[in-house]
Amino acid sequence: MTAATTITPTSKPDSLNERIMQLPVSLLGKFVYHGLRYRRAVVMANINQVYGTQLSSAAKEHLAKAFYSHLMIGLREFFMMRFISKERLREIVEVRGHAHMLKVAEQKKGVLVLTGHFGNWELAPVGGILNFTQFQGQFHFIRRILVNKFFERIAFRGYTMVGLNVIPQRNSLQRICDVLDQNHAVVFVLDQHASIVNRDGIAVDFFGKKAGTYRSLATISRYTGVPVVPAANYRLPNGKHVLEFFEPIGWQDYPTTYQGLYYNTLAYNQALERIILDHPEQWNWFHKRWKLSHKELEEASKAL
Repeated sequence: MTAATTITPTSKPDSLNERIMQLPVSLLGKFVYHGLRYRRAVVMANINQVYGTQLSSAAKEHLAKAFYSHLMIGLREFFMMRFISKERLREIVEVRGHAHMLKVAEQKKGVLVLTGHFGNWELAPVGGILNFTQFQGQFHFIRRILVNKFFERIAFRGYTMVGLNVIPQRNSLQRICDVLDQNHAVVFVLDQHASIVNRDGIAVDFFGKKAGTYRSLATISRYTGVPVVPAANYRLPNGKHVLEFFEPIGWQDYPTTYQGLYYNTLAYNQALERIILDHPEQWNWFHKRWKLSHKELEEASKAL
């Protein structure tokens, strides 16, 4: 089988610049960009990696301001969630593509969900599950547990309220298998750096440059035969939110185990790329996604 190629923006440079320049920017977003400058160097470096010469300097700066503006809206929504009813939460979130989830669930082997840090990470999943109360208690997010228990309760209060479960990231394999045996859904967040030194990660192309990416999702898909359903949440111009599921990605066999993990994980990264490019201001640009050393990159190239 041939290697998949990395997805890049398909718009012509002029139209892409125009689209980015139309993203909404608030005064508060401009203030954070110019005044606080929180992790601005990281944000701009990541934007440069993703878009390269396809965006003008002005468009890149505008995208950064739009991202900070999105963050400020999300902060306001975070506090507002504590004071609005479940009925209102359900109304402001629209679920799209849920048939993809149901199709995989029909196999009775569980569902693997791929996502990243998009949109409002709390409001959309909470409002989405309130639209399908029959699935409460059947979604399990793999993530790190915060050391500070107070902030853990505050940050994920909404998840607890609607029965969105958490599987601690460390030593989670048996728990994941148990959940899949119950035909529940396990959600993997795959857009953060994973170390390849301790074999948590594998170096896979992400926007044209290899990035340490968790191999666990591909490993479990290979072992169970369960397809992977990409998912994203994003805010609409009218203030409402969308939780959207996309066409499942089935496991593809390759001559070696390493190639199988690499190319299937590449397909997951490409799904994330498409989602990011559709709503670039709503991805978390803060994270240092490309952290592999020159030596690690060389060794990864030899492995293929």
